[in-house]
Amino acid sequence: MTERRSDELRLSVAVAALELFAFDGGTSTTIEAICDRAGISQRTFYRHFPVKEDVVVPLFERSAEAMTESLGDAPADGDVVEVLVEIFSPRTMFRDLPPAIFQQRFLSVMRDSPEYLLRWHALDEPMSGPMADFLAARGLVGDDPFERGLRSGLVLHAARLAYYRWMQAETPEGLHELLERAMVAVLSSWKGGLADHAW
Repeated sequence: MTERRSDELRLSVAVAALELFAFDGGTSTTIEAICDRAGISQRTFYRHFPVKEDVVVPLFERSAEAMTESLGDAPADGDVVEVLVEIFSPRTMFRDLPPAIFQQRFLSVMRDSPEYLLRWHALDEPMSGPMADFLAARGLVGDDPFERGLRSGLVLHAARLAYYRWMQAETPEGLHELLERAMVAVLSSWKGGLADHAW
């Protein structure tokens, strides 16, 4: 099987799993049920996913690819907060993925299941370098590797906290507003970080 076909298969199985997780509201769905929905054998499943929890990895990998591409394409003269809010928006993070991934229910399942949350957090690793490059191109971080890693990590964590807050049913704020608040809070703590942002 070619690498491309393998990636397509992994993504289709991941989509089948996310739809079941979103429907059930939990991760207790069996591998057998995921395989039935995806139309594959359990042997094929284990060839692509050593453990059940890895089934969501292709979703987060696709999300990281979309955000990395958007970071590279972002206008150099755009408002940093507005650009980051757009990059972390569902239409960027989850483009080319089924709408079910953006359901609060599915994302809450990921947040509330430690094994799956680890897979979501793993998204930070491939995103750290591109985010640091994005910040550096806008004068928000220097060449020091520690500073670059720290600041890019803060931005990524702030976005995740905005999603966590949005998942709480009692919050009256929308995701866009929460992402904007998160980016303003992080960037305004850096000297000159928001000098040109109208807030």
